[in-house]
Amino acid sequence: MTQEVNQILNELKTSAPDVIGAAIVRGDGLLVGSSLPRKIDEDLVGGMTASMFGVGERIAAELMLSEMEQVYVRSPEGYVIVHAIDEERSLVMLVSHNAKLGLVLLVMKRAASQLAGIFSS
Repeated sequence: MTQEVNQILNELKTSAPDVIGAAIVRGDGLLVGSSLPRKIDEDLVGGMTASMFGVGERIAAELMLSEMEQVYVRSPEGYVIVHAIDEERSLVMLVSHNAKLGLVLLVMKRAASQLAGIFSS
């Protein structure tokens, strides 16, 4: 399972030139896997992702009466995108501001679906 997860993360990182890195984060903020650059603090990414995921779930449940699928933050430098894998895990990608967002969201959705299959077995 670990090898499959790492392969998916590495494929995400190379799927578009403006992808900085990707990680899988549990609801408690612990990383399941990562292809983040060394200069990025993985613990910080885990904690922030868990917070974004939690807030996104609450907003979706209370305002949209639905489940959270995706939440993102945009800055002048790029995007942090969190996509739900299942109830316990999420996929986070960091991409530069030059990224083709449609392509990134497409590969992210496909990867989350693959990961959901891996984690459910």
